[in-house]
Amino acid sequence: MGIRIGIFTVAFWVAFSLLTCSTSAQVVTDSVLASVNRLSPKERTRRLIEGARKEGLIEWYGSLPFTDARPLIEGFKKHYPFISVQYTRGGGTSLVNRVLTENKAGVHRVDVLGARGVLHTILMKTGLVAKNNAPLRKQIRKRFMDEEGYLVNPFTYAVVIGYNTLSVPPDKIPRSYQDLLDPRWKGQIALDREAYDWFAGILDIMGEEKGANFARKLASQNLTMRRGHTLMTQLMAAGEVQLMVEAYHFRLQMFIDLGAPVDFVLPTPTLLKDPSGIWIMRHAPHPYASALLVDFLFSREGQKIYASQNRLVARKEMEWDFRGKKVPGIHVISSKKWGPRYNDLIKLFDEIFRKGN
Repeated sequence: MGIRIGIFTVAFWVAFSLLTCSTSAQVVTDSVLASVNRLSPKERTRRLIEGARKEGLIEWYGSLPFTDARPLIEGFKKHYPFISVQYTRGGGTSLVNRVLTENKAGVHRVDVLGARGVLHTILMKTGLVAKNNAPLRKQIRKRFMDEEGYLVNPFTYAVVIGYNTLSVPPDKIPRSYQDLLDPRWKGQIALDREAYDWFAGILDIMGEEKGANFARKLASQNLTMRRGHTLMTQLMAAGEVQLMVEAYHFRLQMFIDLGAPVDFVLPTPTLLKDPSGIWIMRHAPHPYASALLVDFLFSREGQKIYASQNRLVARKEMEWDFRGKKVPGIHVISSKKWGPRYNDLIKLFDEIFRKGN
């Protein structure tokens, strides 16, 4: 338990202990981005392409599965075939620690990093992120970027209540979290063993005292707790459980498209995960190519690829697809609020839900 609870604390202090600073590299990357972002759109693109031709490479570390990153890379290379994209996939925390380790060794390999938005605080504390006030920021929703210019978020997804359509009658479908406390659902509800972000959202929308009390009542429903949303969704689709508390809407939509007997409800308000983050590294060896990649990821073309994967995208003019379901208000789970309190959040979650699980 100590390792799991301390993951964010460990990452934070590892960041401080490993950080070394190459001032010249910082100045080069930041100054390149600042210089091109002052140009007219046409001249900016010309300058980026000119620089990227000389670089010819991007090292992209990301938490997207290869199957999801591939169409993004292929779409990018249609426009810029002279740039080779090397994609390294891993968990967000492991990727950040890898960047820190490389930095300590004086190796600056990564150009662009994609991971959970909650890691932004750690990256900013270590000074590893370059500022990129690119024109694309005018096209994206306010909650999908920071105010300072270091972070942009390409997508997020909703946390919903999932159910098995074969075992849950239409008139018994739970419409709210409170409905999950009905005795009929005892032993029929699944919850991920690490549903920490969902728990943070519950504490937000109900208030911390009432939210914790609700959680204790839910825990008494003899929950099935495993690790991994795909596994939990498979269990629900197979009828081993009837409901899933913290289902991801995009994964359920994938299962629905495959013909699985599942569907979902958007509770009031519907929780949105803190949007996934994209950063250009301050030590990026290929700043011009990096800026082009980030531009593409937030272009209509790039955002349509994310949307085709059932994600909720950042661009203002692109509507979110909930398969015709009306969204009864939203609440975005804030990494800015919960990042510093994450260890306490995990401890309380485990005290409530993981006794005996």
